[in-house]
Amino acid sequence: MRSLILALLLAIATAAPAHAWWQYAEWGLTPAQIMSASSGQAVPCRAEAPVCKPPPGGLQPSHFVERLTMVGMPASASFAFDGDNKLVQTVVLFANSDPALMAGLLQGIYGKPVDEGQRMWRDERRGTIITAIPDGHGTMLLYRPAGG
Repeated sequence: MRSLILALLLAIATAAPAHAWWQYAEWGLTPAQIMSASSGQAVPCRAEAPVCKPPPGGLQPSHFVERLTMVGMPASASFAFDGDNKLVQTVVLFANSDPALMAGLLQGIYGKPVDEGQRMWRDERRGTIITAIPDGHGTMLLYRPAGG
């Protein structure tokens, strides 16, 4: 366990500025592990935080990070866990962002969407399905494990 956390912290320290720290989190981590990996930035959700609202068809997040930078843009992230307290959903909210711009960025990174109507991409390396959802607050990226 200790080596896993050390590896996560090392990955964070060596990450390029365009990468958010949570991208190195593994599906199945617990809230305590997410809080540790974020150096305490992940805190329990607050009702007034837009990223803490459940995404369409998704789970209610329990923890969030209010300010982070991803692909050079300000964002916030939230995390939802299953009944065993394992990470099964991450939402990244880019406030005031253009959904078409975000879809273009995803296409540049992951190629053609696996479902264009749903704006859904697959990250094979991390075993993740990413869905871009227009939101009244900007664009929401919903990350879920590909197997579940």
